[in-house]
Amino acid sequence: MKLNQDFDYRIFDSLIQKNVRFALYRFARQQEINLILQTTNNVFPINDYRELNTKSGFVIAPFNISEDTPVSLIHPDIHLNDEVSIFRYLSGQKFEQKVSHIDIKTQSSLSTPEEYSSVYNTFYTSLVDGRLQKVVLSRTQDIDKRTGFWAGEVFRRACDMHESSFVFLCNTPEAGTWIGISPELLVSEKNEVYKTVALAGTKEISTEEWDDKNRSEQQIVVDYMQEQIGKIGVHMRKEGPFNAQSGKIEHLKTKFDFRLKEGYNIGDLLELLHPSPAVCGFPKKEAFNFILQNEKYDRRYYSGFVGPLNIDGFSRLYVNLRCAQIGKDMLRLYAGGGLMLSSDLNQEWHETENKLQTILSVID
Repeated sequence: MKLNQDFDYRIFDSLIQKNVRFALYRFARQQEINLILQTTNNVFPINDYRELNTKSGFVIAPFNISEDTPVSLIHPDIHLNDEVSIFRYLSGQKFEQKVSHIDIKTQSSLSTPEEYSSVYNTFYTSLVDGRLQKVVLSRTQDIDKRTGFWAGEVFRRACDMHESSFVFLCNTPEAGTWIGISPELLVSEKNEVYKTVALAGTKEISTEEWDDKNRSEQQIVVDYMQEQIGKIGVHMRKEGPFNAQSGKIEHLKTKFDFRLKEGYNIGDLLELLHPSPAVCGFPKKEAFNFILQNEKYDRRYYSGFVGPLNIDGFSRLYVNLRCAQIGKDMLRLYAGGGLMLSSDLNQEWHETENKLQTILSVID
């Protein structure tokens, strides 16, 4: 299922340099790559997920909608879905330089064990005193761009190495440039049938049984998803949990499929589901506010969601995990993990290190 080595994927770096609005992506366990590219200048700010009910294109949504991190939509002026067509089209086009490119901002990032430990203690206290049952603590790792770094080549390597994940490379002036290898579907829809998953719990791939901490963490997400879907969904079916591999680690995964009640659409569902306890915590509202106040850095589009919306008659949106923001001179990698009362500081730090290896494996 490897991509054609004869095509020069560095062409996508020229699109990034000119700040063209585009998304290159490949679905899990599929061969074909897709390109959505916007040639018009129409940009409509989206500040409510329900506005996506009437939109189509490639969506890049943040963990928290703000003035600095709006929902970014790439309108599908061009949509191609195989290598030959994509490269034939791009080779015949000349793109003008768009507005100046957004770069990675300097901020606290919890990138060292000492920084992480300090915030971990704050988060863990919220579990001890009973304010939260679960809370997700994330961190970043900044690395310098090596000589000869090409985002397009990184995308190709990611597709070759991670066949069971959703792989994407996208760029917009408001969100910047992001690349990711996501194992987690947030919402898909085709012929009015919706699907989502509860993905939580993490361990290195082995024959060892799941411990109580990881099973409890995943059950929180299952219960939440089931409750939220029940508000506007009907004919719900559940399957799982079972093991789902992502790189050198695995998670517990439960699948749901259902339909929506009359009058509701995908934006209404996203409003209910995002961010789920898998990337936020539980109770959701309290955990979400706690993260914004105490995590000490801005997640931006990490743990938001990305993917095609209402393209060719279906939607498939993934949680933005195992990802990196690509800046002018550096890359910022993101990882996180769910904390429970039974969590251990060293184990949680080690979990984030393992998760970072997914994106590091295609960059180095």
